[in-house]
Amino acid sequence: MHQQLDIKLSYKVFFETDIFSLPQKDFWKAILPENLRTNTVVFIDSGVTDAFPFIAEKIHKWSAENLNSLSFPYILKGGEEVKNDFKIIETIGKIAIENSICRHSYFIIIGGGAFLDAVCFAASIIHRGIRQIRIPTTVLAQNDSGLGVKNAINYFDIKNFFGTFYPPYAVVNDKSFLTGLQMRDWISGIAEAFKVAIIKDKTFLYFLVKSGDAILKRDLNVMEKIVRRCAELHLNHIASAGDPFETGSSRPLDFGHWVAHKLETMSNGQLRHGEAVAIGMTIDLFSAHKMGLISSEELHLVLNAMQSNGLKLWSDLLLKKDNNGNYIFIEGLAEFREHIGGELTLIMPNGLGKMKNIHKMPKKLIEESIQQMQQL
Repeated sequence: MHQQLDIKLSYKVFFETDIFSLPQKDFWKAILPENLRTNTVVFIDSGVTDAFPFIAEKIHKWSAENLNSLSFPYILKGGEEVKNDFKIIETIGKIAIENSICRHSYFIIIGGGAFLDAVCFAASIIHRGIRQIRIPTTVLAQNDSGLGVKNAINYFDIKNFFGTFYPPYAVVNDKSFLTGLQMRDWISGIAEAFKVAIIKDKTFLYFLVKSGDAILKRDLNVMEKIVRRCAELHLNHIASAGDPFETGSSRPLDFGHWVAHKLETMSNGQLRHGEAVAIGMTIDLFSAHKMGLISSEELHLVLNAMQSNGLKLWSDLLLKKDNNGNYIFIEGLAEFREHIGGELTLIMPNGLGKMKNIHKMPKKLIEESIQQMQQL
């Protein structure tokens, strides 16, 4: 016997401003069924309500006008902390029961990347999947993590240990939410733009090279252009690379991430994902230079550009060693290989705007890169 399943999945990503001021006929009708008569629950990241104190009341009023839902939005703790506590699954499960949620229901999830990861993971396993409308509120979530098909929480001190592949029903990028970000979060999301530009789009990379002043001045129009192009590159890769559920060993969108995931764990969530990615890319860029994949000029062009956009390229966690004198963060190589499965496969730039798979990363090469980073 042989069984073949052909699964076609699609979802739209919208770019809007102040969406909860828009009546359903103007915008929401494009997302939700015209005569929505199913239960819908709204979840909000506490970081969003801190930045916009009246947002929950605004959304509650909007819900009464547009949804068959009377419950006040549920405000839950956001940040990496929410991904480190398995109780989030039980909490959301109880909310689903209280609101008679079924597989025809919707979760509208508003928050940063970690919040979306955790709540969407819970949504994907309740009744084997509740439809998710994601509303990312940070730069990193709008240009990367909120767009894809992956959901996860951390466990056993391993990032994204429990997770699913479950596409959203729709994604809505509302740039007005970016105005409430702290400067640290405004900047850190730029790392994912550099990541995808370095390995996929040289023209976009040169735009980032010139964007430093505008980013530090919080130019929303420039940030919107960065978010849109970065989102486009991520979505195109997911749709066209032939491996949306990552059954193979190559992860082009994980350039710099083998270091980043380990540093995030070592910092107990104190490092933002984007901050860790910037540091991880720096190590890999120095290594790529030593491998002859990029020139010295290309290396320093990218490093200077990341710094001019406000990204920090160093953490003292890189110097932390185990009892045998080995750098602890290098354990991230083995953990990364185990997480993706198969042969160790890392993405490196092969010239700017292009990429190459490598299958070995000598310890000596990493240590030499660390020494150069310290000198820099």
